[in-house]
Amino acid sequence: MTETYRRGDDGYEAARQSAVWNDRKPDRFPDVIVVAETEQDVVDAVVSARERGLRVKVRSGGHSWTASGIRDGGMLIDMSRLREITYDPRSRTATAQPGAYGGDLLKALEPHGRFFPSGHCPTVGLGGYLLQGGLGWQSRLLGPACASVLAVDVLTADGEIIHADEHENSDLYWAARGSGPGFFGIVMRFHLRTHPRPPVTMASVQVFPLEVYEEVLTWAIETGPDLDPRVEILFVATNPRLEDGSTAPGPTAIQIIACAMADTEAEARDILSALDTNPVFDTAVTRTTFPATMDQMYAAVDALEPSGHRWLADNMWTDAGADVLVPQLRELFTTVPNDISHVLWYPWRDHPVDAAFSNTGRSYIAAYAGWDDPAQDDAYVGWVTGQMRRLEPLSKGIQLGDENLVNRPWRYLAEDNERRLEELREQYDPDGRFFGYLGL
Repeated sequence: MTETYRRGDDGYEAARQSAVWNDRKPDRFPDVIVVAETEQDVVDAVVSARERGLRVKVRSGGHSWTASGIRDGGMLIDMSRLREITYDPRSRTATAQPGAYGGDLLKALEPHGRFFPSGHCPTVGLGGYLLQGGLGWQSRLLGPACASVLAVDVLTADGEIIHADEHENSDLYWAARGSGPGFFGIVMRFHLRTHPRPPVTMASVQVFPLEVYEEVLTWAIETGPDLDPRVEILFVATNPRLEDGSTAPGPTAIQIIACAMADTEAEARDILSALDTNPVFDTAVTRTTFPATMDQMYAAVDALEPSGHRWLADNMWTDAGADVLVPQLRELFTTVPNDISHVLWYPWRDHPVDAAFSNTGRSYIAAYAGWDDPAQDDAYVGWVTGQMRRLEPLSKGIQLGDENLVNRPWRYLAEDNERRLEELREQYDPDGRFFGYLGL
């Protein structure tokens, strides 16, 4: 049954707070919150908002670091309960509602031997993840997740559901793959291309002292983008996580966390052997390679960013080489403020896609601050935002999945793509029924 809360109602504040995964809840208050149970509930809510002159924002999984779905005034439509997933074995395609989790999609596909490049966190809603482009499992091989979106069913500002693909309503299809929280409609259902599921996953974890930062990062930047695309690799500066999810004592260390998905264990081990070319490989404090399940891989990512804390992230894409990046990143990597905050570097392979998604580079760099005391908000927000602002001369732009636009407006689409997106917004939502990007 649909739940509707107006500001001041019993249940309003609980609904507002539960719409945000982050413990850092924003001081922004929608006039109305609608918790939808069905697609018709969403249609009815948009029609009601239009009749009452309310602007609309949608929440699917609530994992936006800046709580972009929560705005002052207007209507918040919570779609987290719309989680249906279907699979057609004849066409090998799937459909998913926006509240469905990526982890649930992979579990639904597993009995059919199929796979989708879902996000690295299992509880991220597919709605926000796919709209912003989607960098997930095997994206270095398969491209951004939005490249595997075959079609979308979009609810427009007029309250009409339109099917959009490369042949029909192709402008909407283009915009829904990469515009992220600035999309001028509501995707009710995604139609997805699935891929063969690799039968074997091998994981590798290597931990190095921070003293060899320069050698390890230079090697990673020079070799990472050209590694076998079946390698998923993260270079992380943080306190290593123990098996129970707690952090190891001691200073920040460098972790190389990687996995390879392949047909056999021998093949996967061979793919991962490229990590042994690191010139300071012998200085590793810990080195281990082991067969892993997707549940284990998800748990490892969850351990990096556990719930129950205040969080903020920011990021950049860059093509700069190691000779420039390594000295410029030293301050970022050596000032990680506590044992749950961290910095990551991720190598990317170019995957051109005819979509709004457009800002990429050879290296992806992101900073994540996690803390508990609200009195320290300014310090942690300042570290994330200040460090990324310092690095702007090297940045090609940001990835919307880790955006911090409310604190640091920066390029989120290629210039031509941004211009086209705004032209389409004027065409499909001339009255501005849907909120755009937070802070812009």
